[in-house]
Amino acid sequence: MNKLLLGTTALVGASLLMVGGAYAAKPKMKLGGGTKVEIGGASQDFEAFSDAAGRATAGPNRGYFMSTDAELHFNFSGKTDAGMKWKAQIQFETDANVAQADPTKESAIDETWIRFSGSWGQVNLGTEDGAEDLMHVSGEGAAKKAGTGGVDGHWDEHLDTKSVNSRFALEPTLKKDSSDHVKATYFTPRIGGLQVGVSFTPDTGAVGGAPSNDNQTGNFENTWGFGVQYKKKFGGVKVAAAGVLHIGDEESETKEDLTAWMVGAEVGYGGWKLGGAYQDNGDGGETKGVADDDMTGWDVGLGYSSGPVHLAVSYVHSEVEVSASDEDTLDAVVVGGTYVLGGGAKVYAEVFWMDTEAGGGGTTNNEGYGFILGTAVKF
Repeated sequence: MNKLLLGTTALVGASLLMVGGAYAAKPKMKLGGGTKVEIGGASQDFEAFSDAAGRATAGPNRGYFMSTDAELHFNFSGKTDAGMKWKAQIQFETDANVAQADPTKESAIDETWIRFSGSWGQVNLGTEDGAEDLMHVSGEGAAKKAGTGGVDGHWDEHLDTKSVNSRFALEPTLKKDSSDHVKATYFTPRIGGLQVGVSFTPDTGAVGGAPSNDNQTGNFENTWGFGVQYKKKFGGVKVAAAGVLHIGDEESETKEDLTAWMVGAEVGYGGWKLGGAYQDNGDGGETKGVADDDMTGWDVGLGYSSGPVHLAVSYVHSEVEVSASDEDTLDAVVVGGTYVLGGGAKVYAEVFWMDTEAGGGGTTNNEGYGFILGTAVKF
């Protein structure tokens, strides 16, 4: 079925591209991107330091930090003679040392994708997030303009969340999504506020390509991402709700297949936004025959914006079962604010707190707090 779907998609895409003459307008290119510099400090009970990207595995934590994050975006757009619009983007990670900033990256290229759109909907092809990520609704939208983005921001880079369990859902997005791995995605037109999306990802371990002879284990293959989203404005009130699902096969026969889902909602009025979501990532990727190791989480965010000022508070809770009656838990709170200086520049600050508790009599608990001060420019 997968071969039939991909073959049919290719034929339909080719026919759309060939309709009309060969005299379309010349494509346009626009350069964009941004850079930021952050300083801050953190204190925690667990001395060994290991952030979300795994930059260090031994302590003690220095207690303060300075960091940069920079991206360069090449944006392309055009229109065929038949009137079909297309966009493409190449994102470069342009920090001084990409591998050190995030050792999981295979190159300085972050995303490369092509997008076609028309009255029939939209198709995304390449290394871009799937429907299960792009269509989710959570507390992320309420907090994204304040600080580094609330619990979806940078707090987990400076506290050790792995001392208890590395499977926690730390962000208000589905933990087991398809990320930026190469895929094909289709979105329907939005009708009456309702939109549906579906993604197919050959291999969640393939960044720039998914070869047919792949025999690696430890990733998911033939995964499908689905999303149903509703957005509508009623007078001065804006509402949004969504449900997303990600399913697929584990490459190792000794591990569980993937089933992960998430539901969430958001409401906005004036400068206020309130949102939240619940996610269940099951036990995909875990050893078969091991009972009670599902991973779940929920989040909530409240934000307020007025002119150049953006303020927000957000919270995330996650659990990983370790027995029929006990679980490892994580709780985190982030409070942040941003002031937009204008001309593409802004300054921001946030404080954060985290607590992890090991179930089943474990002793690797951790509690910590910290702050971040930053400035960023975008062009």
